[in-house]
Amino acid sequence: MLNRLIYTTFGLLLAIVPATAQTVQQTAPSSDNPELTRLFNEDQRVRVAKPLEPDEPKITRKDADREALVKQMLAHDQVITKADDLHAAVILQHSHDASDILVAHTLAVLCASDRDKTCLFLAAATLDRYLQYIHQPQIFGTQYVHFDHPPVTQAPYADDAISDFLRNKFGLPSLEQQKKRLEEINSRSTAGQGTSLPASQSVTPPPKGPGNK
Repeated sequence: MLNRLIYTTFGLLLAIVPATAQTVQQTAPSSDNPELTRLFNEDQRVRVAKPLEPDEPKITRKDADREALVKQMLAHDQVITKADDLHAAVILQHSHDASDILVAHTLAVLCASDRDKTCLFLAAATLDRYLQYIHQPQIFGTQYVHFDHPPVTQAPYADDAISDFLRNKFGLPSLEQQKKRLEEINSRSTAGQGTSLPASQSVTPPPKGPGNK
């Protein structure tokens, strides 16, 4: 079964204000959406192999359920704070729909407007993931793919599309470091030690063929 990893953070938002714009009075940020925080915590907990503790509630919702709830929140303007943007982006980037992943990338860009490292990494990863869902090569190198057998690969990967200097701005390893990491992963797999790819970062691969929407 094809699996995919996301080593991932977020992008930059450039706010362009017209010279003629009037000064806007700033208001205090709203508090984080508590239900969205719960959905985010669920999303992360189900990706941990550790069994639930006796005092932990059973999680019955699936990824698709959480994604649908997040989209409802977006439709009703309930994703407001930076934490909300981050939580919604992380949940939506697990979607099987390219348009949801593009929304996740947009939210990650908003989250990274202050160059937050986690958000920058997510912005890069969601862009790579979106590109692969529309059958284009990734550009940052955040996506690692493997079948039931080695080798793990980053292909398709346009590794010359951006520089290592720009990758570093997103908190990502250089091409050379990525190659070494890939060699280590495949060496472990060949030695029967598994791929060492974190289960918490495994996601469903994009469907094959054109017309993915």
